[in-house]
Amino acid sequence: MIRYFSRLSDTGKQAIILTGGNSLFWFAWAVGSYQAVYLQQVGFSASQLGLLNALTSAVTIASLAFWGMVSDRIGSLRRVLFTLLVTSFAFYALIPVIPTGLPYSSILFLTLVPIIYFFRGSVSTYAENILVRNSNELHLNYGALRCVGSLLFTISGLLISLLLPFVGVPATFWLSAVLIIPVLVLTIKSREPNARPVKKKEKLDLSSLFKNKAYISLLFFGFLFYIAVNCENSFLPYFLNSNNISSDLYVLVLAYRALLEVPFLVLMVRLRRKFPLGLLVAVSAVLMAVECLCLGFFANSLLSVIICATFFGLGNGLYIGSSLNYVYELAPANLKASAQAFFSAVSSVAGILGNLGGGLVFDAIGANPFYLAVAGVFLLSVALFLFTQRKTLLVKS
Repeated sequence: MIRYFSRLSDTGKQAIILTGGNSLFWFAWAVGSYQAVYLQQVGFSASQLGLLNALTSAVTIASLAFWGMVSDRIGSLRRVLFTLLVTSFAFYALIPVIPTGLPYSSILFLTLVPIIYFFRGSVSTYAENILVRNSNELHLNYGALRCVGSLLFTISGLLISLLLPFVGVPATFWLSAVLIIPVLVLTIKSREPNARPVKKKEKLDLSSLFKNKAYISLLFFGFLFYIAVNCENSFLPYFLNSNNISSDLYVLVLAYRALLEVPFLVLMVRLRRKFPLGLLVAVSAVLMAVECLCLGFFANSLLSVIICATFFGLGNGLYIGSSLNYVYELAPANLKASAQAFFSAVSSVAGILGNLGGGLVFDAIGANPFYLAVAGVFLLSVALFLFTQRKTLLVKS
């Protein structure tokens, strides 16, 4: 195996290193996906979880902007990613150490968890960004490489679901930190994407980015889209409980959805040849809306929830393969990291509203009507996107 690797071209070696780092990142991430379930188990209501998620989204806004500008200024996405991997997973592993059952426990969670998200809120964005940028620069098939991450997320989700009765939910936090160690090694060996570091006396000029009408339109779409995404994802454990389905099965549903991301990721190169990236982004949001409509109308068992999740998985695969590349396509050469960071920051602003309002609405109207409302927000984002980008969508990437 080592001999075969040594014979590969530099591009071939990087394809393996980048795929390994990204896929093992998602393997570890799946294991650590039980935060909402853990908080539910220690007594958080839907509205309390919404408040906490809103606070973490607010911190993530500052985090994304800060680390994006750091990356562009020093000209090193890899060094920023390594820093975020170490700090975010180490601090995240300490969440179960926060005392529960005390009069001030909720205040501790509402204070300490958002601090952790100054690092964790950005790490997945940069884990994706290094793969996207290198794939574009080395002419690699991003969809084919990224689908390995979805497959490992699925495998990891299934494994941790089977092990959960033996290890318990709190153990998943430190297990994910242990699993991130190989990712650190592969990040060190990853290629640094091309970037021109900003000189000390040179200001980072963002004007060219914000004069791009297509990019601004994408930000408005992202705002509504991520309100819906945050609502859909944050309160799924509560939806399961309200329909007499154990929330411990939450990651099992996530794992199934990740498996369904694979088909569109594999087909992404062919899809990009036939359709503009912006149109693929819009279709992905429609598929996610279909999942929410199905949840609202007839989901009342684990099997029906999984059937509904099929549409979200397909939509998310299409979105992963198209959205990051669309941002990359629209951004100026020296502002790739900042463009992605600001787009992600908009998702965090949406997360504040989605989680704050979503928790209150969920408690007020119930699970199934809540997901019908979320479907409406998805469809509104699509309508806005198609209207504002109708000229751009006529042009293939």
